[in-house]
Order: sequence, then structure tokens, then C-alpha cells
Amino acid sequence: MKIYISGPISNDPYHREAFDKAELYLSNLGYKVTNPLDIPEKQFNGPDKDIKLWNYFMRKSIKLLVDCDQIYMLEKWEESRGAKIEHQLATDLSMPRMYEEEDIERV
Repeated sequence: MKIYISGPISNDPYHREAFDKAELYLSNLGYKVTNPLDIPEKQFNGPDKDIKLWNYFMRKSIKLLVDCDQIYMLEKWEESRGAKIEHQLATDLSMPRMYEEEDIERV
């Protein structure tokens, strides 16, 4: 079963730690984990480079998400524009959703 990790990235200085921890946890549960932080970096120039970068990562992330069976939402996902889009897409596609704050195994 493939699972996609979703959560805040742009405004969370500790996002790498949160995603890596979730990836290890889910792998130990037997999932094949898709981590959007593995998307190759790309550089953009110009005054709208941040918008182009965000669009680049979201397009790549959505492609990864739709190839998964399930989504795992990290804490504070509701504060992330991208994670809310991913959550809505997973909901619309009737994908099972797991939430870090409700995950009994991690408590």
C-alpha cells in the first residue's frame, strides 16, 4: 500500500524533520512511502520565482499523490495552502486519510 505524506513545508523550519520522522514511522508499519520532499529541487529567477517554485512543487506533488492509495496528514496541515489542496483532492478521490494527531500508534 502506497501512502503520501502531506503537511506544512513553506512556513515550517522543521518540516524536514517532521516528514522524515513520518516516513520512518510509516515504513515501519509496512507502507511504501511517498515523501514530497524527495522531489528534485529546481531554481527559478525573476520577481515571481517564489510563485513559480510553489507551482512547480505542487504540480509534482499532486502527480505523486494520485499514484498513492492513501494520504497521511501531518499536524498543522490545515495551516498549509498546499496540504489543504492535497487533502481536498484525496477526499474527492475517496482516498483513505490518516491524521498524525489522531494516530493512536504514535501516542
